[in-house]
Amino acid sequence: MATGKEPITQRDLAQSLGVSISAVSLALAGRAGVSARLREQVLTRAAELGYKPNATAVALRTRRSKVLGLLIRNLRNPHFLDVIDGFDETCARAGYDVMVGSSRYEPDREQELLEAFQNRAVDGLAIAPIGASNHVHAWHTATNRPVVLLNAASHTTGPGTMSVQSDHRTAVDLAVHHLVGLGHRRLAMVVAPPDKSPDPERWERFETLGASMGFTAIAVTTELSATAAQAAIARELQGPADQRPTAFIANSDYIAHAVYLAAAECGLRVPHDVSIVGHDDLPTSASLCPPLTTIGVNRRDIGEHAATLLIDTLDNHPPTSSNVTVAVDLRVRESTAEPPS
Repeated sequence: MATGKEPITQRDLAQSLGVSISAVSLALAGRAGVSARLREQVLTRAAELGYKPNATAVALRTRRSKVLGLLIRNLRNPHFLDVIDGFDETCARAGYDVMVGSSRYEPDREQELLEAFQNRAVDGLAIAPIGASNHVHAWHTATNRPVVLLNAASHTTGPGTMSVQSDHRTAVDLAVHHLVGLGHRRLAMVVAPPDKSPDPERWERFETLGASMGFTAIAVTTELSATAAQAAIARELQGPADQRPTAFIANSDYIAHAVYLAAAECGLRVPHDVSIVGHDDLPTSASLCPPLTTIGVNRRDIGEHAATLLIDTLDNHPPTSSNVTVAVDLRVRESTAEPPS
């Protein structure tokens, strides 16, 4: 029998019950070949002694690691913390562990992390990819494991891949109609470079609305880090007063905060000189000065849906829909107002 510091093995369970190791193995696996009474005895004794199955042995027997990968773009953005939380909690309920990585918007790092996930034989992958990310399709082809794309461009989905995203089109519509309704006619959207853009549909919709509603649609293209975004926004705000944007739409509250900082750097006031609409409604967004008008979305839902899609697929329960859209709503606060006269 194992000592208190050594893990309990199936041999220990067999010896304590006076039965064979094969009987214990069948009972723990829920397979035929042992009586219901013996199975119950084995499970009870396993619980009493604190038996835990050897993960490596289980993986070799089932060809499943019971680990799911989650690869995000930026751990500095609090949006992803809630996504991770929802994903992890859903996985834990189903008996899965989670391996998390952050690409930091660096394609080479994304590739390295995908290789690490493959080497660790994760059973499935949820990823917020950088741009179109051919890496994802190569990983899926090489592993034949299920993949869920998070807040990715719709054209990046392909055979064998699923997706979860917030309603990008509605998010843009809500922000634009709110700002145009206040009288704004020069609107800027903060966007990533084309090769790294996670959601180009947002800009496409924004540009379409500009043409149909008669406002000037301005793209502020920047790496989606707070420092880079602040510098790019400040450059835009330093233009002539009759040409610079009077309102900004950001794809996250994390980047919306950079608009506040850039406005202050340029001696402009929010919302008197420039209005701001974010996306996510982070817990801190209502505490900004002034409180941020933003698009609300349940970030935990994104993680929960992603994990559920992967687990259902692995358990041979094909989901009703392989593409999930999470609803959004506009939460008006004090960072938006009529444009300066």
